[in-house]
Amino acid sequence: MDSKLRIGVIGAGNMGKHHIRNYSEMDNVELVAIADPNPLSAKFAEAHNAKYFADFKDLLESCELDAVSIVVPTPMHHEIASNTIQRGIHTLLEKPISSTAEEALDLIKKAKEAGVVFTVGHIERFNPVIKTLKELIDTGKLGRLSSIVSQRLGGFPTNEPKSDVILDLAIHDIDIFNYLTGSSGEIIGVHGSRTFHSREIDSAEILLKYKGTSGFIQANWVTPVKIRRITLTGSNGYVEADYVTQEIKFYDSNVAEDLDNFADFVTQFSNPNTITLVVEKFEPLRKELDAFTSACMGGDSSLLVDPIDALNALESALKAGESITNLELVSND
Repeated sequence: MDSKLRIGVIGAGNMGKHHIRNYSEMDNVELVAIADPNPLSAKFAEAHNAKYFADFKDLLESCELDAVSIVVPTPMHHEIASNTIQRGIHTLLEKPISSTAEEALDLIKKAKEAGVVFTVGHIERFNPVIKTLKELIDTGKLGRLSSIVSQRLGGFPTNEPKSDVILDLAIHDIDIFNYLTGSSGEIIGVHGSRTFHSREIDSAEILLKYKGTSGFIQANWVTPVKIRRITLTGSNGYVEADYVTQEIKFYDSNVAEDLDNFADFVTQFSNPNTITLVVEKFEPLRKELDAFTSACMGGDSSLLVDPIDALNALESALKAGESITNLELVSND
């Protein structure tokens, strides 16, 4: 392999353009080609000194690549990733890993057989606030974790998604909950509705159970303001974090066990020590692509999202969606 990693990007939509931008700025990468059926992407490829192909198969036939980012609608994930993996190309596939668990397992098997780096773009894993929250849990600073609550609200996409809000949005939080707790949660409650989407649910609430911890996810494309927030409650305090601003506040529990009366308890409990935690702010996608390219060049692959984790998140998301469908069928009888 040359000193620079030869990379292609398949899919130049809203997210794909950010992959292209980051790769074009990286010293260890040569952005070779872009594939996207939209002819307007040809000018975008030219602006980044990359070849343009309308069909991803033409790109793969014409270009010698070391690695590729696949940033296309979910129904196309299995077909395209199968092609890149079987050609021995290291592959970063945007989330979700696929449309079905069977397709996901097939990709994992093919990647293992081909001996390539294969990871899934659960980008929030690389958000600096998640690194800090994980440290608070693992070091015991937060105490015994009792609940995690997330809100991923607002911002209906420019192009109507081909999947529902659970597979497109809530799956981020399912993966993060699994990562923070170190286990896969059991779905014990779900609700969904459709307001603006022509076919799929665009609002969902999901309740999950982990060992000693509950998780609640609210995700929609309906709320008129964009909110990306996560909060954790533990026996030693409460922490709230904003994915977008990358700001974290920690409310330290300061209640003594031997207070004289209930009034003193309420007074002290209502005035927690508030600490603003300082995190190094950076673009999560750049961090993800740095980890991917490093692994492709023989670096530490443990920093990447394991496709098995992506499969676990997919299975929970699919189960939540099926539960909503079943509830609707019952209500319509």
